[in-house]
Amino acid sequence: MNEVRKYVNKMFTGYPKNEETLELKEEVIGNLEAEIEDLVANKGLTAKQAFRISTEKMPKLDSVIEGLQTVQLSKVLVELTQWSLIYLLIAWIISIPFNVFSSLRATSWLLLIIILIIGVFYIVLKIIAGSLTNERTIQLAFMNRWQKWIWIIWALFMVAQWGMITAIHFGSDLWFGRNISIEGPYQFGQTIAAYLAPFFSIIVPLLINRFKNIVIRGGNEANYEE
Repeated sequence: MNEVRKYVNKMFTGYPKNEETLELKEEVIGNLEAEIEDLVANKGLTAKQAFRISTEKMPKLDSVIEGLQTVQLSKVLVELTQWSLIYLLIAWIISIPFNVFSSLRATSWLLLIIILIIGVFYIVLKIIAGSLTNERTIQLAFMNRWQKWIWIIWALFMVAQWGMITAIHFGSDLWFGRNISIEGPYQFGQTIAAYLAPFFSIIVPLLINRFKNIVIRGGNEANYEE
């Protein structure tokens, strides 16, 4: 969207063109384009209307450039809880066909329990959201560092989990140099389920990414009224 890029380029006029600013500019462009596409696809707005709504509720650039962002706590918590439920529901639905395998049955039930707990929390949060009017200031540079480290930790966790699963299922064969064999479709499914179970932990870094995007937008809920 050339219009979005022109608008953001104008916003950044006068700011130093260092690596951090350029990365932030591209991130703002990407978030703005994604939000406009979402409004057009899901709300039936024209591109012009979506552009106006998205740009009107953008946070002040000064606070973002300086590495600080002020957000409304209630709006951030409500939106983050909504995304938590969405990610968890998707993961739980994916896990349902694998319930026949013991290695993923516990994961499926755990996801369901977490969904119920967060669902109750979301209902309570919506009820008391009006009283949570205090603002919080977030340091974006700190968030960026934690975001990278959380992805690194998750990747190391997955390597460790898959390595342990491989050792449990195939360790003796590899150690004694025997051919690896899987007896029948059930054992094959059991093995796939074992490797799939730890992958659901990707919800954690995805939520960190979502939290960062919410903070960058200032925790502002969109107003889609004409």
